[in-house]
Amino acid sequence: MNSGCWYYSFKGTLPPHIKSIAIPSFEDNTAEFELSQIVTEQIKLGFIKEHILELVEKDGAHSILLGTLESISDKPIVYSESETGESVDEYRVTINVKVEWKDLVEDKQVFQKSISGYSEYDPTGASEATREKAIEQAIDNITEDIINAILADW
Repeated sequence: MNSGCWYYSFKGTLPPHIKSIAIPSFEDNTAEFELSQIVTEQIKLGFIKEHILELVEKDGAHSILLGTLESISDKPIVYSESETGESVDEYRVTINVKVEWKDLVEDKQVFQKSISGYSEYDPTGASEATREKAIEQAIDNITEDIINAILADW
């Protein structure tokens, strides 16, 4: 049995005239300091890692991904009872973004979508499941959905 690493590229599913993408900083409609920068950088890293399109500055790009952070929310999802009352054992952080992918070569909008990503965390700090890690995971989910949307539209 032959075991090894397989690399599969979806580049063939993209239109031949789109070989690059620019991803400017996402606009931020939240009150979270630096969240826009974190989201933008993590999405850029996702594109670099997946080798789908070359990440370039807007001036030389065949396409552009514009994004807006619409909201971030924390909601309790797991409670427990104790002698002092009810406490929250787990929260879910949800990030909502709106993205638009534009074909700059043919000057047209390819898609505009609202995408959400979420993950759970321990509010007590008693585990490694911190809010920061949950935000990172939520952004990873958003990045995956954006990449899948780009590939699915072709």
